[in-house]
Amino acid sequence: MGLLKKFRKYIGGKRLEWPLPFREGLTFQDITVRDPFIVKDGSGGYIMAGTIYHYNFNDSYGTVIYKSEDLKLWRGPFTILKKSALEKKYADFWAPEIHFAQGKYRLLITLSPEGEKRGTYMFSCDKPDGDYKNGVRLTPEKFSCPDGTLAEDNGRYWCIYCKEYIECNDGEIRAVRLKEDLSGTEEETDVLLFRASDNIYKPAKTRQKVTDGPFCYFENGERKLLWSTRTSDRKYVQLTARSVDGRVNGEWVQEGAIYTSDGGHGMIFTTYEGERYLILHSPDARTAFTKKYERPVLIPYPETDKIKR
Repeated sequence: MGLLKKFRKYIGGKRLEWPLPFREGLTFQDITVRDPFIVKDGSGGYIMAGTIYHYNFNDSYGTVIYKSEDLKLWRGPFTILKKSALEKKYADFWAPEIHFAQGKYRLLITLSPEGEKRGTYMFSCDKPDGDYKNGVRLTPEKFSCPDGTLAEDNGRYWCIYCKEYIECNDGEIRAVRLKEDLSGTEEETDVLLFRASDNIYKPAKTRQKVTDGPFCYFENGERKLLWSTRTSDRKYVQLTARSVDGRVNGEWVQEGAIYTSDGGHGMIFTTYEGERYLILHSPDARTAFTKKYERPVLIPYPETDKIKR
């Protein structure tokens, strides 16, 4: 391990136990997680997935979730995808999302196969908290991809994903359509939606510009997309874009930032009572000097006047 990587690990703060010890009565302040994603479990409760590291920004050993009945107190973790159970060697286990599509729950997660480029994969299960299997890669093997999400358009599913800035400097948000049976993707449908430099809120002046955390949702009948980037003042922010014609592969326009206090990679969900929330992580990175760690932040949506800016 090089000196730079050792220093990065040192300033990253603390080493987490793995497997993480099971605990109950946890609040968001007790859970260190990036890229939080919440779904209803179908029985009156909620499941939260997210990127949970063994040590700083690597060494994840699998995918875990936490469970709650009221979005306030959580218990866990519960393992839903084990690194040791996969046929190939993978690293990362980033940005897990759980979607329901064609009668099954679909776990989207970013993995780095040994000797190959990082990409988003999809695993399937009959239960949201079950043992996910039968993984298939969704993002093109020629690109390195840190995040991907699932979106439906006229009965067909798309994977909206990020092309990593380390390959193209100006990070991209792209989309590729899945096959009708969700067994893979139709790579000839891959299309560029927009670039990091299209950001209209304090666009970064650096050569390399980040695209991160896409998530598709609807607001007042319009298709929108959450995504994140870093700005000219090096803050991590939550942005939104809108599809002009409502199509995934149509024209997208930027709407600016909705959270600017060093947080992002959010998603929007609706509770059993019909209330809508935005959840994201903040701050963006842990540091031993400030002793701050990534935590989930839950915000009523679209009450943007209550969002910390």
